[in-house]
Amino acid sequence: MLDVLSVGNINIDLSFFINKLPDLDGEEIADLEIFHGGSAANFAVGLSRLGLKVGILGCVGDDQFGREAIDELSRAGVATEFVTIMKGKRTGIVCVLVDRSGGRRMLAHRGANAELDSILKNLPDAKFLQLCNVSRNVLMKIKGSQRQARMSIDPGGGVVELMPEDLDGIDVLLLNELECKFLTGSDYREGARKLAEYVGNVVVKLGDKGAYAFDGKEENFQRALRVNVVDTTGAGDAFDAGFMAAFINRMNVEECLRWGIATASLKIQRRGAREGLPTLLELKEFLSRNPWNVNS
Repeated sequence: MLDVLSVGNINIDLSFFINKLPDLDGEEIADLEIFHGGSAANFAVGLSRLGLKVGILGCVGDDQFGREAIDELSRAGVATEFVTIMKGKRTGIVCVLVDRSGGRRMLAHRGANAELDSILKNLPDAKFLQLCNVSRNVLMKIKGSQRQARMSIDPGGGVVELMPEDLDGIDVLLLNELECKFLTGSDYREGARKLAEYVGNVVVKLGDKGAYAFDGKEENFQRALRVNVVDTTGAGDAFDAGFMAAFINRMNVEECLRWGIATASLKIQRRGAREGLPTLLELKEFLSRNPWNVNS
């Protein structure tokens, strides 16, 4: 049985590293690199590198990008037999614009990812299901299926379709500050309290401020770490992988937050959504330096 089944997008990222956005009708010279991406795929690779048995459920097109995406996931130790090649569809592509500070803007072509709800009939056995940026339709179908797995979700852009009550029964909700505000109309602390009426554990990613968790009784905050930021693409997926790896291994919330922040901190020092994702040994070595006790 899988430890985790990751459900959601598998993409190819066309990453343009730019000094500044071009003006209307203008042009800027950029450095281009092509990476493998997609929130569910990034999460799956992150967990696999941290030693968990992970599979991915998603769709790719019947094109070269799709074949390469599956091969790359397999090389990372992710079970890919649950990936469907959609005839006549293109693999999802994201154009990522990364500025000098490492911040990014994205333009997404969903391609085969839009067919995800058509392949949900027989979910493989897993201890946890992680839903990554899926539609409300996919969420409700999976919630309504016969399953024994616990569930976690990072709604990503799919948050625009959701109401808090749609999340009823979710074990772990991972979202950023803006998504929390959108769902609840409140700041992240008050928003987490509202969401905890439906969700077992609410985790709010606060970017360069850190991360916050509330389980309905206790709250926990961990500050971010100061590192050399090269590319924030996939930082949220990296945090999710670190947090969930610790959570599944029954660590306390403080350690879960630290694993999430540390995993994201290592990732953002490299270009691409996955290139900086640490192995379990690399993460433990980073944490052994006890970065939260270092004055910075």
